[in-house]
Amino acid sequence: MKFQLLGPVEVWCGAESLPLGPSKQRALLVALLLDRGHVVPMERLLEVLWDGEPPNSAVSNIRTYASRLRGAIIDGWRRPRVHGRPPGYLIEVDDDELDTAVFANLAGAGYAALADGKPDRAATYFRDALDLWHGAAGEDVPRSRCLDRRLSALDEQRLAVVEEWINARQQTHGDPDLIADLRRLTESHPLRERLWGHLVLALYRVGDVGAALTAFQRARTVLIEDLGVEPGPDLVQLHQAVLARDPALGGPVAQLRAERRPAVAPRALVTTVTTWTPRELPVTAPTLIGRDREVASVVATVAARCGEDAVPAGKPAGMPTVVAIHGPSGAGASAVAIRAATELIPVFPDGQLYADLRAAGAAQVLGWFLRALGTPAGQVPSDVEEAAARFRSASADRRLLILLDNAADEAQVRPLLSATSGSAVIVTSARKLAALDATAHVKVAPLSDDDAIRLLATISGTAISAASKHSLQTLVELCGGLPLALRIVAARLASAPDVPLDRLAAELIAERRRSRALSCGDLRISYRSAA
Repeated sequence: MKFQLLGPVEVWCGAESLPLGPSKQRALLVALLLDRGHVVPMERLLEVLWDGEPPNSAVSNIRTYASRLRGAIIDGWRRPRVHGRPPGYLIEVDDDELDTAVFANLAGAGYAALADGKPDRAATYFRDALDLWHGAAGEDVPRSRCLDRRLSALDEQRLAVVEEWINARQQTHGDPDLIADLRRLTESHPLRERLWGHLVLALYRVGDVGAALTAFQRARTVLIEDLGVEPGPDLVQLHQAVLARDPALGGPVAQLRAERRPAVAPRALVTTVTTWTPRELPVTAPTLIGRDREVASVVATVAARCGEDAVPAGKPAGMPTVVAIHGPSGAGASAVAIRAATELIPVFPDGQLYADLRAAGAAQVLGWFLRALGTPAGQVPSDVEEAAARFRSASADRRLLILLDNAADEAQVRPLLSATSGSAVIVTSARKLAALDATAHVKVAPLSDDDAIRLLATISGTAISAASKHSLQTLVELCGGLPLALRIVAARLASAPDVPLDRLAAELIAERRRSRALSCGDLRISYRSAA
């Protein structure tokens, strides 16, 4: 069988194209293929297929789509490939059956050949990888925000391989189609500085200095008009070398990566990878009431195991500290984790990484982390196991704090663990991840009535009086003591300070009867979570 995501979504059994059904059914297939071999939880499938609040029939619809896919995608031995596995579904596909996996393997072979000084062989591998593409990734399925992030990452990998393909051809010299291909690519992707750099260099090498300088000016104009920025240092360095007729430009091209910086004088055209310390934690909530005990527990556990006195000098070894925070949706587990992580920043000098696991699978998150730690985009594996191994290597000599927010299950977390005892991972989830080998589990329960009323009053600016306390108590009960629901109500109170509290309570009761959600601006909570 052949499964194709690099363009229109198709499945072939021999010479037969299998019927995949309507657009949302195809989107479900894409979601399963992007995490092939792993169970994709129902909660994540709901986010893949629907932006915002899914319809009441959403779970039933997914079960219908999965059943139809199971009946349609059957191999030559009459075996179905789609299976229901709690808490969701998975699809069984071998690496050589899925074009994204074949693409990753060919691209990896190209990178290896380029590193071995074999640009001709590398160019062949890269070309074969790019020949698998027939359009944008999953171009015929509707892209929810969640699915768009995953498919856009594939499109970005394609462009990275295009740039490496051009780089390999540049090093072979004498490619008659190189300049024509570069002109087409810079028109299609005018904000890719590396492609402009290759065009400038290719034109210079055939003796057309004027065209090379014109190409640089065109790149500069596009960047200023579209992004409001000047060209980066690599492109500027190349421009200066062209003006100086630097003889080094006649040799194999230097690695013209946007993420690199000159290591010596510009005339040498030598570059090196820039290292930096990632600081990715979200902004901590300004008001956190009733969570001192939970925050202190997380901080104490991590500091005791990862502080300077706890980690021997030299390279850390062993497993990281893992603290798992759980509580019902809207209870504020994320706020507790972010506050604790922020307090722990001094303990982790090599940086802090963050990922919201509702929005991405393990492969995409590993790509984010590897790039944050300095791995060039084109060298990030698409295979989860390979990327996880690369991440463990990249983090092995670092003391990192990793915050994994909104995990669906233990399997989603395991590939994202670093490999050292000097690092720590804080995980949040709606349920207790009992099967995760965690150092500590911290439960975040709904707020007490007193803390909930204090949170409402603090955020909304409402004075607590004897007359208002009963109405505030009613609002607290409607919110189930969940901080997110309370913040939404407080925002509504602040936006309409003249509305009596009992009137707002009556409005919320009426809304609850009509719908399943409470919202204000970009804050939203399901009533079924608050119940």
